[in-house]
Amino acid sequence: MPELNPAEIAAWARERWPGGDPGPLQPQPVAADGSARLFARLASGAKSLVAMSNPDNPAENRAWSYLAGHLRNLGLPVARVLAADLEQGLFLMEDLGRGSLQDAVLAAANQEEIAGLYEPVLAMLARLQAKGAQDFDAGICFDSRELTPEFLLEREAGYFLNEFVLGACGFGTDQLPAGLERDLAVLCQKAGEARPKGLVHRDFQSRNIIHEDGRLGLVDFQGARLGPAQYDLASLLHDPYVDLPAELRDKLKSRYMELRAGQGPFDPDEFQAGWPFVSASRVMQALGAYAFLTRRKRRAHFAQYVSPALATLRALSQESAFKGMDRFRRLIHSLPRELDQESMKPLNEENQ
Repeated sequence: MPELNPAEIAAWARERWPGGDPGPLQPQPVAADGSARLFARLASGAKSLVAMSNPDNPAENRAWSYLAGHLRNLGLPVARVLAADLEQGLFLMEDLGRGSLQDAVLAAANQEEIAGLYEPVLAMLARLQAKGAQDFDAGICFDSRELTPEFLLEREAGYFLNEFVLGACGFGTDQLPAGLERDLAVLCQKAGEARPKGLVHRDFQSRNIIHEDGRLGLVDFQGARLGPAQYDLASLLHDPYVDLPAELRDKLKSRYMELRAGQGPFDPDEFQAGWPFVSASRVMQALGAYAFLTRRKRRAHFAQYVSPALATLRALSQESAFKGMDRFRRLIHSLPRELDQESMKPLNEENQ
């Protein structure tokens, strides 16, 4: 289906505007970050709404539409859908605001203030993990129903190897430690089998959490599926966009576990046992994504987050949980601490 331009999206939204024709609408682009979808903010007087266009991925649209309703029914701060055309891939929704948790954290004066910003976010996540899998139709998931060990090995560890290690870092396959595949398989097995299970947002980080005048909003949830409950907290705390200090990460993890225990049965020891493996898988996915988006999609702003993500993965690999995974540790510590501009330079077409 042909992709609409912002003016055409605005015209579609005008016909479906709540309360009647608002008059001409001037679309303002909204950054989609790593997504291929097109977003536009539309304003009429004091009312501001957001339109989304995604004509080429109907399965993703069905998942997004279903999840918008499912998460709202859980009481989570997801935009209300006001109009939709699934065939064209068009949606009109509430405007949750322009600010993000990343903006708020980077503007905070001290760690105490940052911890305060995370308190309602942790409460939101605890509710999502405790209640989200109830009555959830996993058949709507468009990119696998669950974060299984096999999925993590191919799409997170494999993504990291191909896009970051072999791609951005320029390693040859002969430079990879012999037996690395076994260590990665064990790591992903432990991550994929971690307990408890829940509904996983899969990109629960500071840029996907709206923070506007103290109000929260949750976006970019179309990839949600079942999986280890540690995954979203790992995304939030091992977040290169804000790079939280280790002691604050530990404090916030403890606070999450308190909040999660208040939502129903919860085994903190079981959660802790899976934490390092799920965390490592998530950070590998992020590094693979930064390399892919920078080099193949020419989104250069992602390159700046490689160094904090790599530092986090290096620190994780030294934890006692990875004792016996010497080839994995050797690989991580052989990677450069900083990548030069040449390494993250966009690929030309013949090298894509």
